[in-house]
Amino acid sequence: MRMKRFGCALLALVLAAGLWGCNAAGTAGSGGSMSIQPAQLTAEEEALAALLDVNMDSYRIFDFVAGTGKEKEGEGVQSVQLTLYELEDNEWTVKARSQKAFSDAKGRVALSFGKITEGVTMTFQSENAFDSMALDKITEAGTASMSYTTSILTEAAGMELEQETPLAIQIVTSKSDIQSYGVQYFEMPREYAKHGYEHVYAVTVMFSGKTVYELVDNAANPTASPEP
Repeated sequence: MRMKRFGCALLALVLAAGLWGCNAAGTAGSGGSMSIQPAQLTAEEEALAALLDVNMDSYRIFDFVAGTGKEKEGEGVQSVQLTLYELEDNEWTVKARSQKAFSDAKGRVALSFGKITEGVTMTFQSENAFDSMALDKITEAGTASMSYTTSILTEAAGMELEQETPLAIQIVTSKSDIQSYGVQYFEMPREYAKHGYEHVYAVTVMFSGKTVYELVDNAANPTASPEP
């Protein structure tokens, strides 16, 4: 656990260097006031990661803009949610979900995972916050010997509050021929289903105008009305 915290601390320095040294997050996307896109690490950031012995191959880093920064208190983004789905019967089924309070207008996130079944961690850095959230390991019999291929968000994507944005989709299968799709196919799960892969997973992020308590309550009671 101590080493994990140390690794997060080193990653924080790398994330912060890009975020505030180069102001990368301020230019994320072109799809309006909310967007997310893959981060472009500078030579200085990569050198810092090497100096601190942070294996950046383990991370998928994105810059995001979650608002204008001029929202009144209580308006705009109030939380961020990370969700792991598995494709079952042609539909996405929630396997794990985590929420954190978050209210900054822009920042940088880093997803860390190998095989998604072994767990996913998202570290996020912004002007007023550095935190992480994790999706626990899920047990899937027989996956250890299977091949896997992963698609990652590769271009700027517009976002809206309460709208999930897929960041990664991973196919785990014993088939030798794997037809991979971009993350935009998260909205078309039947495209994956028709190939008969044993497992297909998706990781999404959602910025919300609801508090963490409201998100958790709505997940437990999906038909309940949001609190006023």
